[in-house]
Amino acid sequence: MSPLHGSAVDVAPEAAEGGRDDAYGLLRDERACVVTALRLGWWMADAYHHARTADLTGPDDRPVTAPPKLTNLTEMSGRHRMRLYLDAMEVALAQIAELTATDRPGPSTAAAHERAGGDPLLLALDELNVDVLRWTTATNHRVGLAYRLGRSLADTVRQGEADLLIRRFDGRQIQLSRWLDELASVLPPYSAGVVRRSLTEWAAAVTRATVGDPAEAGPAELARELRNQGDLWRGVLTGGLHPKDLLDEENWAVVARNLIIRDRKLVVQAARGIFWPVLAPLLAVLGAVVGVSAAAAAGSPTTRAAVALVGLGAGLTAIWRSVSGPALTVAAEVNRPLLESELTTQMAARINRPLTAARAAARTGRQRRPHRDEGGSKYVAPRSGADLP
Repeated sequence: MSPLHGSAVDVAPEAAEGGRDDAYGLLRDERACVVTALRLGWWMADAYHHARTADLTGPDDRPVTAPPKLTNLTEMSGRHRMRLYLDAMEVALAQIAELTATDRPGPSTAAAHERAGGDPLLLALDELNVDVLRWTTATNHRVGLAYRLGRSLADTVRQGEADLLIRRFDGRQIQLSRWLDELASVLPPYSAGVVRRSLTEWAAAVTRATVGDPAEAGPAELARELRNQGDLWRGVLTGGLHPKDLLDEENWAVVARNLIIRDRKLVVQAARGIFWPVLAPLLAVLGAVVGVSAAAAAGSPTTRAAVALVGLGAGLTAIWRSVSGPALTVAAEVNRPLLESELTTQMAARINRPLTAARAAARTGRQRRPHRDEGGSKYVAPRSGADLP
């Protein structure tokens, strides 16, 4: 984790006061900067796609009569939508400049605002993209990496034909997973691991659909749900959606059950590992001491047995206290990554709702339902014709 997100005890005084990360430059809030850069990359990719596909050359006159309701985001004209993307990028660039406290001039969206559409606008957007990529990477490596991640994820989940889906998962998810691993410490909790697992499952589903696996959804069903999956990925990576909020009682029950099973296996393995080198000598010494004490005790056999039992109990208590403290400390350290792994698995399964929906749609389309008369019950056999000679 970055020093900026550690405790004040672990961070040098100058880092705690000024927010300086010596490895990556001056930052006031690295997570906010990385998340803003990821949004910026997503908006840049959407703006370029919008400029290539939308009609931006038509008239932009306001309607003479008032609309029946307020205009929604999806009802904006192409030019208004492009202005929205450019305004969002301008705000994000200003936020990154403020958070990084850099004195270098940042990229400007003025040239893109002046272009009406077509190739001039596309060239202006591409030039802006290069400026942003150079500026963010030079300012802070992780910020530049987050910008590239957002842009590549937006292009990956772009709605399109089934043949485009195959090309988008032809190795690109490997690079995306590497970027997620590198940014895991500065992205919202659990987000990098959850999205990485989801990406892996989507890549495997696309591969199976490509070879015609009948148990997998087809490329058409996957392509229809990919954009919905992208919205969930963006929400998790930018902090708008916490993966834990997707879990229900059944998921928590599965996590608890798996942890209990793993803990039981760990206890058995640990007991086997320390029995002969640690516990066996201690028990042998305890048995010898208890035997000598019982033999040396004066009184009846009942008194000697009581002395032996008291000594045995005291010895076992001492052994337990000496072993249980370090054992519980180690168990707590081991259980933390185990719990995070189980949570990540369950959260990735929950965030893959679009993939589940695609598979359900494929199964529904492949099933052949028998014809039934309306009003009949599915538990009653249909009427058959009379068997006449």
